[in-house]
Amino acid sequence: MSNISNASMLEDIVEEQTPENPVRQEIQDLIATYPASQGPKEEKPPVATRKETRRFSTTRDGRKITVIVYDNGETEEVDDGPVDEDPGDDDNETTSTTDARLPQARSDAFSRMRALLAQFGLSELEGAVNSIITSGMVDLESPDAIIFALRGEAAYKRRFAANAARLAAGLPELEPSTYVGLEESYRRLLQANGFGTDWYNDQTDFEKWIEGDVSPAELQERINQGYRMVADADPGVKAQMLRLYNVSDSDLAAYFLDPKRTAPLLTTRQRTRQAQAAGIAARGKEQGGIDLTADEAEELASRGITQEQALERFGEMGTLTGLYEQLTGEEKISRQQQLGATFRYNTKALDAVRKRQRQRLAEFEAGGQFARTSGATSGTVETGAGLAQ
Repeated sequence: MSNISNASMLEDIVEEQTPENPVRQEIQDLIATYPASQGPKEEKPPVATRKETRRFSTTRDGRKITVIVYDNGETEEVDDGPVDEDPGDDDNETTSTTDARLPQARSDAFSRMRALLAQFGLSELEGAVNSIITSGMVDLESPDAIIFALRGEAAYKRRFAANAARLAAGLPELEPSTYVGLEESYRRLLQANGFGTDWYNDQTDFEKWIEGDVSPAELQERINQGYRMVADADPGVKAQMLRLYNVSDSDLAAYFLDPKRTAPLLTTRQRTRQAQAAGIAARGKEQGGIDLTADEAEELASRGITQEQALERFGEMGTLTGLYEQLTGEEKISRQQQLGATFRYNTKALDAVRKRQRQRLAEFEAGGQFARTSGATSGTVETGAGLAQ
Protein backbone atom coordinates (compact mmCIF):
# COMPACT_ATOMS: atom_id res chain seq x y z
CA MET A 1 0.00 0.00 0.00
CA SER A 2 1.30 3.45 -0.85
CA ASN A 3 2.33 6.07 1.71
CA ILE A 4 -0.53 8.31 0.64
CA SER A 5 -3.12 5.56 1.13
CA ASN A 6 -1.74 4.68 4.55
CA ALA A 7 -1.77 8.34 5.69
CA SER A 8 -5.32 8.80 4.40
CA MET A 9 -6.51 5.76 6.32
CA LEU A 10 -4.92 7.07 9.53
CA GLU A 11 -6.57 10.46 9.06
CA ASP A 12 -9.95 8.71 8.86
CA ILE A 13 -9.22 6.94 12.14
CA VAL A 14 -8.30 10.26 13.78
CA GLU A 15 -11.64 11.76 12.76
CA GLU A 16 -13.40 8.94 14.61
CA GLN A 17 -11.57 9.70 17.90
CA THR A 18 -12.85 12.11 20.50
CA PRO A 19 -10.60 15.04 21.46
CA GLU A 20 -9.98 13.62 24.90
CA ASN A 21 -8.93 10.23 23.52
CA PRO A 22 -5.11 9.88 23.97
CA VAL A 23 -4.93 7.66 20.91
CA ARG A 24 -5.76 10.69 18.74
CA GLN A 25 -2.45 12.45 19.48
CA GLU A 26 -0.45 9.25 18.90
CA ILE A 27 -2.06 8.75 15.52
CA GLN A 28 -1.43 12.38 14.53
CA ASP A 29 2.24 11.93 15.40
CA LEU A 30 2.31 8.80 13.27
CA ILE A 31 0.80 10.64 10.29
CA ALA A 32 3.58 13.19 10.49
CA THR A 33 6.14 10.42 9.93
CA TYR A 34 4.73 9.61 6.45
CA PRO A 35 6.49 11.46 3.61
CA ALA A 36 4.54 13.54 1.18
CA SER A 37 3.88 12.26 -2.31
CA GLN A 38 7.16 11.67 -4.01
CA GLY A 39 5.73 12.28 -7.47
CA PRO A 40 7.28 10.84 -10.60
CA LYS A 41 10.96 10.09 -10.44
CA GLU A 42 13.10 12.63 -12.20
CA GLU A 43 14.62 11.07 -15.29
CA LYS A 44 18.28 11.66 -15.71
CA PRO A 45 19.43 12.66 -19.18
CA PRO A 46 21.10 9.82 -21.05
CA VAL A 47 24.83 9.73 -20.74
CA ALA A 48 26.54 10.24 -24.07
CA THR A 49 28.49 7.15 -25.04
CA ARG A 50 31.92 7.25 -26.54
CA LYS A 51 34.22 4.59 -27.88
CA GLU A 52 37.94 4.30 -27.50
CA THR A 53 39.74 4.45 -30.84
CA ARG A 54 43.35 4.12 -29.73
CA ARG A 55 45.78 4.56 -26.83
CA PHE A 56 49.49 5.08 -26.48
CA SER A 57 52.07 5.80 -23.80
CA THR A 58 54.31 8.80 -23.32
CA THR A 59 56.35 10.37 -20.53
CA ARG A 60 56.06 13.76 -18.89
CA ASP A 61 58.10 15.18 -16.03
CA GLY A 62 59.53 11.77 -15.22
CA ARG A 63 56.14 10.06 -15.11
CA LYS A 64 54.51 7.53 -17.46
CA ILE A 65 51.28 8.78 -19.06
CA THR A 66 48.76 6.68 -21.01
CA VAL A 67 46.73 8.77 -23.48
CA ILE A 68 43.31 7.39 -24.50
CA VAL A 69 41.67 8.85 -27.61
CA TYR A 70 37.89 8.55 -28.11
CA ASP A 71 35.80 8.68 -31.29
CA ASN A 72 34.26 12.04 -30.34
CA GLY A 73 37.68 13.69 -30.29
CA GLU A 74 38.00 13.73 -26.51
CA THR A 75 41.12 12.41 -24.82
CA GLU A 76 41.86 11.08 -21.37
CA GLU A 77 45.23 10.85 -19.65
CA VAL A 78 46.05 8.23 -17.03
CA ASP A 79 49.06 8.75 -14.79
CA ASP A 80 50.81 5.38 -14.50
CA GLY A 81 53.33 6.58 -11.95
CA PRO A 82 57.04 7.43 -12.12
CA VAL A 83 59.26 6.10 -14.89
CA ASP A 84 60.93 2.88 -13.74
CA GLU A 85 64.61 3.07 -12.95
CA ASP A 86 66.79 0.00 -12.97
CA PRO A 87 67.71 -0.89 -9.35
CA GLY A 88 71.05 -2.20 -8.16
CA ASP A 89 74.67 -1.15 -7.94
CA ASP A 90 74.97 -0.73 -11.70
CA ASP A 91 72.58 2.25 -11.83
CA ASN A 92 75.31 4.56 -13.01
CA GLU A 93 76.39 2.15 -15.74
CA THR A 94 72.79 1.71 -16.96
CA THR A 95 72.14 5.42 -17.04
CA SER A 96 75.41 6.00 -18.88
CA THR A 97 74.49 3.37 -21.48
CA THR A 98 71.01 4.86 -21.96
CA ASP A 99 72.41 8.34 -22.37
CA ALA A 100 74.86 7.04 -24.96
CA ARG A 101 72.09 5.47 -27.02
CA LEU A 102 69.67 8.39 -26.74
CA PRO A 103 71.03 10.47 -29.65
CA GLN A 104 70.73 7.49 -32.00
CA ALA A 105 67.22 6.71 -30.74
CA ARG A 106 66.17 10.30 -31.34
CA SER A 107 67.73 10.29 -34.79
CA ASP A 108 65.91 7.07 -35.71
CA ALA A 109 62.62 8.46 -34.43
CA PHE A 110 63.06 11.66 -36.42
CA SER A 111 63.83 9.70 -39.60
CA ARG A 112 60.65 7.66 -39.19
CA MET A 113 58.56 10.74 -38.48
CA ARG A 114 60.10 12.67 -41.36
CA ALA A 115 58.93 9.99 -43.80
CA LEU A 116 55.50 9.94 -42.18
CA LEU A 117 55.15 13.72 -42.36
CA ALA A 118 56.02 13.64 -46.06
CA GLN A 119 53.33 11.00 -46.59
CA PHE A 120 50.78 13.18 -44.80
CA GLY A 121 51.85 16.36 -46.59
CA LEU A 122 53.09 17.92 -43.36
CA SER A 123 56.81 18.36 -44.00
CA GLU A 124 56.51 21.90 -42.65
CA LEU A 125 56.15 20.39 -39.17
CA GLU A 126 59.57 18.74 -39.14
CA GLY A 127 60.86 21.43 -36.78
CA ALA A 128 57.96 20.86 -34.38
CA VAL A 129 58.58 17.12 -34.45
CA ASN A 130 62.25 17.58 -33.71
CA SER A 131 61.38 19.73 -30.69
CA ILE A 132 58.94 17.11 -29.42
CA ILE A 133 61.50 14.32 -29.81
CA THR A 134 64.32 16.18 -28.08
CA SER A 135 62.05 17.29 -25.24
CA GLY A 136 61.91 13.75 -23.92
CA MET A 137 58.17 14.13 -23.39
CA VAL A 138 57.08 11.28 -25.68
CA ASP A 139 57.89 7.65 -26.29
CA LEU A 140 60.32 7.66 -29.21
CA GLU A 141 59.07 4.23 -30.31
CA SER A 142 55.47 5.46 -30.64
CA PRO A 143 54.66 7.46 -33.81
CA ASP A 144 51.08 7.80 -32.52
CA ALA A 145 52.35 9.65 -29.46
CA ILE A 146 54.39 12.05 -31.58
CA ILE A 147 51.50 12.64 -34.04
CA PHE A 148 49.16 13.23 -31.12
CA ALA A 149 51.49 15.91 -29.80
CA LEU A 150 51.14 17.72 -33.14
CA ARG A 151 47.36 18.06 -33.04
CA GLY A 152 47.46 21.59 -31.73
CA GLU A 153 49.65 22.84 -34.58
CA ALA A 154 47.88 25.10 -37.09
CA ALA A 155 49.36 23.20 -40.03
CA TYR A 156 47.98 19.91 -38.67
CA LYS A 157 44.51 21.40 -38.27
CA ARG A 158 44.56 22.75 -41.84
CA ARG A 159 45.75 19.43 -43.26
CA PHE A 160 43.00 17.42 -41.59
CA ALA A 161 40.40 20.18 -41.64
CA ALA A 162 37.46 17.85 -42.31
CA ASN A 163 37.88 16.29 -38.86
CA ALA A 164 36.56 19.42 -37.14
CA ALA A 165 33.38 19.31 -39.23
CA ARG A 166 33.02 15.56 -38.60
CA LEU A 167 33.17 16.07 -34.84
CA ALA A 168 30.61 18.89 -35.06
CA ALA A 169 28.31 16.52 -36.96
CA GLY A 170 28.72 13.73 -34.40
CA LEU A 171 31.06 11.66 -36.60
CA PRO A 172 34.31 10.18 -35.27
CA GLU A 173 37.60 11.91 -35.95
CA LEU A 174 39.73 10.06 -38.48
CA GLU A 175 43.32 9.17 -37.71
CA PRO A 176 45.83 10.69 -40.15
CA SER A 177 46.57 7.36 -41.83
CA THR A 178 42.87 6.65 -42.35
CA TYR A 179 42.24 10.20 -43.57
CA VAL A 180 45.07 10.07 -46.11
CA GLY A 181 44.06 6.56 -47.20
CA LEU A 182 40.54 7.78 -47.94
CA GLU A 183 41.90 10.64 -50.03
CA GLU A 184 43.99 8.19 -52.04
CA SER A 185 40.95 5.97 -52.65
CA TYR A 186 39.01 8.97 -54.00
CA ARG A 187 41.95 9.91 -56.22
CA ARG A 188 42.33 6.42 -57.74
CA LEU A 189 38.59 6.15 -58.33
CA LEU A 190 38.39 9.48 -60.17
CA GLN A 191 41.41 8.59 -62.29
CA ALA A 192 39.87 5.23 -63.21
CA ASN A 193 36.69 6.98 -64.32
CA GLY A 194 38.51 9.41 -66.58
CA PHE A 195 38.18 12.63 -64.57
CA GLY A 196 40.76 15.34 -65.16
CA THR A 197 43.48 16.20 -62.66
CA ASP A 198 41.62 19.36 -61.64
CA TRP A 199 39.35 17.04 -59.68
CA TYR A 200 42.09 15.61 -57.48
CA ASN A 201 45.21 17.77 -57.64
CA ASP A 202 44.58 19.42 -54.27
CA GLN A 203 43.89 17.90 -50.86
CA THR A 204 41.01 20.31 -50.26
CA ASP A 205 39.17 18.71 -53.22
CA PHE A 206 38.16 15.85 -50.92
CA GLU A 207 37.27 17.73 -47.73
CA LYS A 208 33.50 17.84 -48.30
CA TRP A 209 33.36 14.13 -49.05
CA ILE A 210 35.26 13.32 -45.86
CA GLU A 211 33.11 15.73 -43.84
CA GLY A 212 29.99 14.03 -45.22
CA ASP A 213 31.35 10.52 -44.54
CA VAL A 214 31.14 9.63 -48.26
CA SER A 215 32.70 6.23 -48.82
CA PRO A 216 34.52 5.32 -52.06
CA ALA A 217 31.62 2.95 -52.82
CA GLU A 218 29.13 5.80 -52.56
CA LEU A 219 31.28 7.99 -54.77
CA GLN A 220 31.35 5.24 -57.40
CA GLU A 221 27.57 5.00 -57.17
CA ARG A 222 27.26 8.74 -57.78
CA ILE A 223 29.39 8.33 -60.88
CA ASN A 224 27.56 5.28 -62.23
CA GLN A 225 23.97 6.08 -61.27
CA GLY A 226 24.08 9.85 -61.64
CA TYR A 227 26.81 11.41 -63.70
CA ARG A 228 27.29 8.63 -66.26
CA MET A 229 23.55 8.17 -66.68
CA VAL A 230 23.27 11.72 -67.99
CA ALA A 231 26.73 12.45 -69.40
CA ASP A 232 26.64 9.36 -71.65
CA ALA A 233 22.97 9.82 -72.60
CA ASP A 234 21.46 11.28 -75.76
CA PRO A 235 20.98 15.04 -76.19
CA GLY A 236 17.32 14.77 -75.22
CA VAL A 237 18.20 13.64 -71.69
CA LYS A 238 20.74 16.45 -71.29
CA ALA A 239 18.14 18.95 -72.53
CA GLN A 240 15.68 17.74 -69.87
CA MET A 241 18.36 17.95 -67.17
CA LEU A 242 18.78 21.60 -68.11
CA ARG A 243 15.02 22.27 -68.30
CA LEU A 244 14.05 20.48 -65.08
CA TYR A 245 17.07 21.21 -62.85
CA ASN A 246 18.96 24.01 -64.60
CA VAL A 247 22.07 21.82 -64.88
CA SER A 248 23.99 22.27 -68.11
CA ASP A 249 26.21 19.69 -69.75
CA SER A 250 29.34 21.40 -68.42
CA ASP A 251 27.96 21.37 -64.87
CA LEU A 252 27.03 17.68 -64.73
CA ALA A 253 30.17 16.45 -62.98
CA ALA A 254 29.99 19.12 -60.29
CA TYR A 255 26.28 18.53 -59.75
CA PHE A 256 26.54 14.81 -59.14
CA LEU A 257 29.97 14.60 -57.49
CA ASP A 258 30.76 17.90 -55.81
CA PRO A 259 28.16 18.85 -53.16
CA LYS A 260 30.38 21.79 -52.16
CA ARG A 261 29.35 23.55 -55.36
CA THR A 262 25.76 22.48 -56.02
CA ALA A 263 22.78 21.20 -54.02
CA PRO A 264 24.71 20.15 -50.89
CA LEU A 265 21.59 18.80 -49.16
CA LEU A 266 20.68 16.28 -51.87
CA THR A 267 21.47 12.65 -51.14
CA THR A 268 22.99 10.25 -53.64
CA ARG A 269 19.60 8.58 -54.06
CA GLN A 270 17.93 11.90 -54.86
CA ARG A 271 20.58 12.74 -57.46
CA THR A 272 20.15 9.32 -59.04
CA ARG A 273 16.40 9.81 -59.20
CA GLN A 274 16.86 13.14 -60.93
CA ALA A 275 19.05 11.52 -63.59
CA GLN A 276 16.37 8.87 -64.11
CA ALA A 277 13.67 11.53 -64.23
CA ALA A 278 15.52 13.43 -66.96
CA GLY A 279 15.61 10.26 -69.08
CA ILE A 280 11.90 9.64 -68.60
CA ALA A 281 11.06 13.27 -69.41
CA ALA A 282 13.13 13.02 -72.59
CA ARG A 283 11.09 10.03 -73.78
CA GLY A 284 7.85 11.85 -72.91
CA LYS A 285 8.84 14.81 -75.07
CA GLU A 286 10.08 12.59 -77.85
CA GLN A 287 7.15 10.18 -78.07
CA GLY A 288 4.14 12.17 -76.90
CA GLY A 289 5.14 15.80 -77.15
CA ILE A 290 4.62 15.95 -73.37
CA ASP A 291 6.56 18.35 -71.14
CA LEU A 292 6.65 16.65 -67.76
CA THR A 293 7.34 18.66 -64.64
CA ALA A 294 10.22 17.61 -62.36
CA ASP A 295 7.73 16.24 -59.81
CA GLU A 296 5.89 14.20 -62.44
CA ALA A 297 9.09 12.76 -63.87
CA GLU A 298 10.49 11.93 -60.42
CA GLU A 299 7.21 10.28 -59.44
CA LEU A 300 7.53 7.92 -62.39
CA ALA A 301 11.21 7.29 -61.58
CA SER A 302 10.34 6.48 -57.97
CA ARG A 303 7.86 3.89 -59.25
CA GLY A 304 10.63 2.12 -61.13
CA ILE A 305 9.57 3.22 -64.61
CA THR A 306 12.47 2.77 -67.04
CA GLN A 307 13.23 4.74 -70.18
CA GLU A 308 12.25 1.71 -72.25
CA GLN A 309 8.83 1.55 -70.59
CA ALA A 310 8.45 5.32 -70.96
CA LEU A 311 9.26 5.06 -74.66
CA GLU A 312 6.37 2.63 -75.18
CA ARG A 313 3.81 4.19 -72.85
CA PHE A 314 4.27 7.80 -73.89
CA GLY A 315 3.71 6.75 -77.48
CA GLU A 316 0.37 5.33 -76.35
CA MET A 317 -0.42 8.46 -74.35
CA GLY A 318 0.23 10.62 -77.40
CA THR A 319 -2.48 8.83 -79.37
CA LEU A 320 -5.03 9.66 -76.66
CA THR A 321 -4.64 13.45 -76.82
CA GLY A 322 -8.16 13.88 -78.21
CA LEU A 323 -9.65 11.73 -75.49
CA TYR A 324 -8.16 13.84 -72.75
CA GLU A 325 -9.70 17.04 -74.14
CA GLN A 326 -12.73 17.72 -71.96
CA LEU A 327 -16.05 18.16 -73.76
CA THR A 328 -19.25 19.63 -72.34
CA GLY A 329 -20.76 17.36 -69.72
CA GLU A 330 -17.60 15.32 -69.19
CA GLU A 331 -15.53 15.13 -66.02
CA LYS A 332 -11.96 16.37 -66.33
CA ILE A 333 -9.17 13.79 -66.48
CA SER A 334 -6.15 15.44 -64.83
CA ARG A 335 -2.53 15.04 -65.89
CA GLN A 336 -1.91 12.89 -62.80
CA GLN A 337 -4.77 10.61 -63.85
CA GLN A 338 -3.48 10.46 -67.40
CA LEU A 339 -0.04 9.36 -66.19
CA GLY A 340 -1.50 6.91 -63.69
CA ALA A 341 -3.64 5.31 -66.38
CA THR A 342 -0.85 5.30 -68.97
CA PHE A 343 1.63 3.55 -66.65
CA ARG A 344 -1.08 1.36 -65.02
CA TYR A 345 -0.46 2.31 -61.39
CA ASN A 346 -3.81 4.13 -60.87
CA THR A 347 -6.66 1.73 -61.50
CA LYS A 348 -9.36 4.34 -60.83
CA ALA A 349 -7.82 6.65 -63.42
CA LEU A 350 -7.60 3.78 -65.88
CA ASP A 351 -11.29 3.03 -65.32
CA ALA A 352 -12.15 6.71 -65.93
CA VAL A 353 -10.23 6.70 -69.22
CA ARG A 354 -11.91 3.51 -70.41
CA LYS A 355 -15.33 4.84 -69.41
CA ARG A 356 -14.79 7.96 -71.52
CA GLN A 357 -13.62 5.80 -74.41
CA ARG A 358 -16.85 3.80 -74.26
CA GLN A 359 -18.98 6.94 -73.99
CA ARG A 360 -17.25 8.64 -76.92
CA LEU A 361 -17.54 5.53 -79.08
CA ALA A 362 -21.21 5.02 -78.22
CA GLU A 363 -22.00 8.65 -78.95
CA PHE A 364 -20.17 8.49 -82.26
CA GLU A 365 -22.09 5.42 -83.30
CA ALA A 366 -25.33 7.17 -82.35
CA GLY A 367 -24.38 10.29 -84.30
CA GLY A 368 -24.35 12.41 -81.16
CA GLN A 369 -22.23 15.33 -79.94
CA PHE A 370 -18.83 13.77 -80.55
CA ALA A 371 -19.60 12.87 -84.17
CA ARG A 372 -20.91 16.40 -84.85
CA THR A 373 -17.97 18.03 -83.07
CA SER A 374 -15.42 15.95 -84.94
CA GLY A 375 -17.10 16.57 -88.27
CA ALA A 376 -16.54 12.98 -89.29
CA THR A 377 -19.22 11.20 -91.29
CA SER A 378 -17.54 8.05 -92.51
CA GLY A 379 -14.37 5.98 -92.45
CA THR A 380 -12.08 6.01 -89.42
CA VAL A 381 -12.68 8.42 -86.57
CA GLU A 382 -10.32 9.50 -83.73
CA THR A 383 -12.30 8.79 -80.58
CA GLY A 384 -9.41 9.14 -78.18
CA ALA A 385 -9.44 5.40 -77.70
CA GLY A 386 -7.22 5.04 -80.68
CA LEU A 387 -9.01 4.74 -84.00
CA ALA A 388 -12.58 3.39 -84.17
CA GLN A 389 -13.93 1.92 -87.39
